[in-house]
Formats: sequence, C-alpha cells, structure tokens
Amino acid sequence: MPEATIQFPGNIKVNKISEEIIYKAFAIAIEQKKKEIYKELKLVNSKIKRWEQKYKMSFEKFEQTLGDGFEVHNDWMDWSFLIENRNQLLEEIRNFEIA
Repeated sequence: MPEATIQFPGNIKVNKISEEIIYKAFAIAIEQKKKEIYKELKLVNSKIKRWEQKYKMSFEKFEQTLGDGFEVHNDWMDWSFLIENRNQLLEEIRNFEIA
C-alpha cells in the first residue's frame, strides 16, 4: 500500500485530527485532481478533433502521409504535442485507478 507523509501547519493540533478526517481530505483532493485532469483531457481532445477535421484523417494516418511543407511540419508538431499531452493525461487518470 502506498504511503504519504503529511506536514501540518503549526496552528493545527495533529492529535485532534482523526484518521477519518484525513481520509476524507485525501478523497476530496483526489476527486478534485481527477476533475481537473478530465477537464484538461476534454480540452485536448477537442483540439485534436479540430486537427482531424482539418486534415480529414487521424494523426497516425497524417504521419504516414506527411509532406515536406513548412506549414504541414508545424501542424505535425502542434498535433503531436497534443497527442503526447493526451497520453500523459490518460496515464495520470490510470494512476488513480484502484488496483
């Protein structure tokens, strides 16, 4: 089981905080973080969809047919950044899954 260390400000009396309160605080913090990740994932997916609509293909297909033009190369860089960003967000989500 993973462990965490908590440092409380000096004005909080640790001996008066129950394990239940700490558990609930962690649960709230985790749910908030998951909401933030899903919100960011939704934004990234909408940007990826715009690229798919522009080129009428998936990123994988786009990479296979990539031309030599400056604009196309810049688009590939922007689009690949979004794909990597999405993969990182999905990995973060998996980190919250219960084993």
